[in-house]
Amino acid sequence: PFYPPPKTLPIPAVPILTASSGYLFGTSSGTATCLFSAAIAASISFSIGRTVLRGYVEQVLEDNPKFASLDRAIEKEGFKLMLLLRLSPLFPFAL
Repeated sequence: PFYPPPKTLPIPAVPILTASSGYLFGTSSGTATCLFSAAIAASISFSIGRTVLRGYVEQVLEDNPKFASLDRAIEKEGFKLMLLLRLSPLFPFAL
C-alpha cells in the first residue's frame, strides 16, 4: 500500500523501498510485491498523464517544435524508441 505513491511521484527514495520489500517479505514474496506495486504505479502514472496532464502536454507540444518532432517520432517508432531508452545506461529507469 505504501509503494505505488512514491513510485508514481518523482521521489528518489524508491530504491530504499524496493530493497526493504525484499527484507520485509523475503526474496520471492518481496519480488512479487515489488513487481505488482510497480505495475500499479505505472498504471497510475499512465492514467494521470493520459487524462489530467494531456492538455498541458498538448500545449507544450504546440509551443515547442522540438517536442512536436519528438512526439511524431514516438508516434511512428514508439516501441523501438522506448526499448532503446530502457537499454541505455545514460537515462534513469524512471524516465
